Amino acid sequence: MVSVFCLGISAAKAQNSPPPYSPPPYSPPPYQQPQYYYYPQPDQGLYLRANVGPTFYQDGKLTEFGGGPYGQGPNATVKYETGAAVNAAVGWEFNRFISADFETGFQGTRIDNVPGYFQYDHSDVYDIPFLVNAILSFPIPNSIVTPYIGAGIGGADTYFDARGFGDSSQTVYRTENDVEWAWQAMAGLRFQLAPNISLGLGYRYFTTADTTYSYGYPPPNFDVGFDGIRSHSVLFTFDWKFW
Repeated sequence: MVSVFCLGISAAKAQNSPPPYSPPPYSPPPYQQPQYYYYPQPDQGLYLRANVGPTFYQDGKLTEFGGGPYGQGPNATVKYETGAAVNAAVGWEFNRFISADFETGFQGTRIDNVPGYFQYDHSDVYDIPFLVNAILSFPIPNSIVTPYIGAGIGGADTYFDARGFGDSSQTVYRTENDVEWAWQAMAGLRFQLAPNISLGLGYRYFTTADTTYSYGYPPPNFDVGFDGIRSHSVLFTFDWKFW
């Protein structure tokens, strides 16, 4: 009797027990293409930078023509055409955030018109800057993008290429130059293509002090003066790091 009872209990337990565990078949996750991000190197090192792009000039003023202002009088408005800028810099990156460099290049445009004055041919105004820049970079983690801002100060060798520029009484020819103070401010984005190569797009504001160009003819001395250049450039940049 006891044996029959125990067999009944065992049969009941066997019916109520769950089936043996069987793990699901393994399915590997779908393949994902790895993504590579190039971070600016943390080491110090030398770099080169090249910039090129169009330059847009604010209207200026003709402040002097001869012994005193003629034509429309003092501060005759000077309108410039769209110009261009080509610059190169060599510098030192102290870390991923701070760098400094020396920059020079060429920037120029043509005078469109000055009310009260004429031109036999287009007269040109151009600058050869020599500036020391300080640049702050803000690399974005896990990204190829690095925003930056900067400023520079120095000088510019400015040229006025007069091709028959004058008023009803006097006309000047020939290229004359004047060396004056200059400074600039910049901002933009760099895109890291490789550990030591990046391309970028930037904005630059450039300005000089007022300029005076002295001509020996008409005698005894004939000065042509302009207020300082104020320009806005959109620059495509290339950076190469030597480490």
